[in-house]
Amino acid sequence: MELSRYLAGLAEARGREPRDDMLSGLMTYRGPEGGMTQDEVVSTAVLLLIAGHETTINLIANGMLTFLRRPELLERLRAEPDLIIPAVEELLRYEPPVQFVSSRVALDDITIGGTTIPAGAPVVLAMAAGSRDPGHVAHPDEFDLDRPRNEHLGFGGGVHYCFGAPLARTEAQIVLNELIRRLDNPRLAADPPPYRPSAVLRGPRHLVVEYDGVAPA
Repeated sequence: MELSRYLAGLAEARGREPRDDMLSGLMTYRGPEGGMTQDEVVSTAVLLLIAGHETTINLIANGMLTFLRRPELLERLRAEPDLIIPAVEELLRYEPPVQFVSSRVALDDITIGGTTIPAGAPVVLAMAAGSRDPGHVAHPDEFDLDRPRNEHLGFGGGVHYCFGAPLARTEAQIVLNELIRRLDNPRLAADPPPYRPSAVLRGPRHLVVEYDGVAPA
């Protein structure tokens, strides 16, 4: 709510005096069906900041934390850069930035484990727990770079599957590979780091990494 109020103030100001930024573009754009309302602009901005930004930076921070805790894994990724692709998939399973979603409603009566969820009832999906289901994943609490058929719920599923998944994967693969390649002797300044006070979005408030030097790009 605080974020929405803040963005509403920015949107109103950009509507009056547009600048060269995305919020101004959302406020002033007029398509065949007209423009967006201020409420629609604010909702879109919240979505972009949380789903398109915070989740990705948490994935990157969770990845560095996981790799720096395992020096042998870091060395293997440095020697075999292509392994960053399965590494990011395992991160999405092992340490996902989104732990659960609560904006779901049962469309019909559903019986699971002898309990019936009535139609219309709110449903909370613990996706992080599903990705560590021992009935589906062998050794679920271990980070396994060679895990075969890594099926996880890091991006949800079905009609709610994250449409930003290809971009998030690419961003995480590029950033983590560059950090691994360019940082000389990276190490954690504090472990565990302080975490954001959120049960939904999991990631460090900040991740301080010490290093001896940076290789050229």
